[in-house]
Amino acid sequence: MPKFLRIAAWNAYDLVNHRQEIENFLIENKIDILLISETHFTERSYFKLKNYRLYDTKHPSDNAHGGAAILIKSTIKHHEQKAVRDQDIQATTVQIANWN
Repeated sequence: MPKFLRIAAWNAYDLVNHRQEIENFLIENKIDILLISETHFTERSYFKLKNYRLYDTKHPSDNAHGGAAILIKSTIKHHEQKAVRDQDIQATTVQIANWN
């Protein structure tokens, strides 16, 4: 595990339509964890990047607005925490295991 984590935040305004841009950003900046707002995911959305795990929280209406997600490198030991999912706020959380 790296000594330092590189964490960034991104307002995606529809994550699926910015896939290549986000992938380039992660690689060029060596980002370990990306915190994402405005994913606009529904139950039919699909998003996957090599070497990353995605956790997301959709808007409870299942309409394409709001939403939050975390992309985290697969090599970082972690587990998902309870998400917040209501009309006004969606939040996704993970806990990093044994981080010094």
